[in-house]
Amino acid sequence: MFGTARWRLTLWFTLALGLILVVLATAVFLSTRTVLFDQVNDDLVSRAGRERPQLLPRLGRVNDRPADIVIGPTFTTGGYFYALVSPEGDLVASTPNADPVALAGEDALATALADGDAFDDTESAEGDSLRVYVTRLETSRRGEYLLQVGRSTEPERQALRQLLLVLMGGVGAGLALSLVGGYLLSGRALRPIRAAMDSQRSFIADASHELRTPLTSLRANVELLALGSADGADRAELVADVLQQLDGLTTIVGHLIDLAREDLRDPERAPVALDDVVREEVARMRQNHPQVEFVVALEPSTVLGARDSLARAVGNLLYNAAKWSPDGCIVEVSLREGALKVRDHGAGIDEADLSHVFERFYRGVGARDRPGSGLGLAIVAQVVESHAGEVRAERAPGGGSVLTATLPVAPRADS
Repeated sequence: MFGTARWRLTLWFTLALGLILVVLATAVFLSTRTVLFDQVNDDLVSRAGRERPQLLPRLGRVNDRPADIVIGPTFTTGGYFYALVSPEGDLVASTPNADPVALAGEDALATALADGDAFDDTESAEGDSLRVYVTRLETSRRGEYLLQVGRSTEPERQALRQLLLVLMGGVGAGLALSLVGGYLLSGRALRPIRAAMDSQRSFIADASHELRTPLTSLRANVELLALGSADGADRAELVADVLQQLDGLTTIVGHLIDLAREDLRDPERAPVALDDVVREEVARMRQNHPQVEFVVALEPSTVLGARDSLARAVGNLLYNAAKWSPDGCIVEVSLREGALKVRDHGAGIDEADLSHVFERFYRGVGARDRPGSGLGLAIVAQVVESHAGEVRAERAPGGGSVLTATLPVAPRADS
């Protein structure tokens, strides 16, 4: 599935970039072409403008025959040619390099007679592309003539052909690079989605496993009770086991609901006195776990967040410490500048488990034979991280473990 999605993203990325490159290349080519031919047109108009004041006096002399009129400069370097034609298109005078085939056509002549000037693209006898400018000359004695100034546009067209090759090569190279880059980027973009889906599959599989075991035991016990084969003592033991399994299921389902709620909610950004929350949860734990002594050292700490979520996280931290503390042991709870530390004096966490204790359904080697779902500390991590904090697990010197949840402290009102 991800392979197909990756190639689809790559192709869409390449297509989008290809369209952008084609549009840019087209814009560059057309703008360059316009600039080049505008320069040609301006040059031809300028040359015709310089020739006009010299040519009109010659046409005004009655004794000069039109065929004897000298037109254009003595040397026509750069392929420029000049021609003087009648309104009917008959050649009157020209420079030696003027090609009659390359002169402007009838449409251009008619436009010049009507509007005063015109441009025409023609071809020489050798097939070269030419640009010709036609302008109208009016004399009082000989009527109208048309002056034509033209030159070859092969240099510009050759430059445009080279530019087109460069642009096509650039577009091709860009598409090849975008294909490779798109494949790499799409893989990176899909990596979090794949990780999330893998995590979801793992979560569903772990949840199914955790639920299946007590449900199987419940079914077996209920079937024995339904058959009525157990005597009074065995029956009481089966009922007690059913109640214990139901308590475990209730805990798992409650934790799953808490995780789903924390996954979906956007924590409120209201000031919360974290020391009050810890104090309330410690009081509750003292009632539920009287066999453990809680030693508390709290400093005032205000954080921004959701009070119920923070209370849930603090309660799970304290419950985890109480669960792992032998009867009569001390659980040390301290809070300073948003850092809540809870230390138990139990067996401690194995080194191999320190980096995994906050993962969902993770249970270390020492925890697999004890009741629990492996979700309590995962809820702590979810709540703390959603509040822009971090959690950490360490082995305590002299035995036991220290779990730390650090939350950003809210700015003081007077600051």
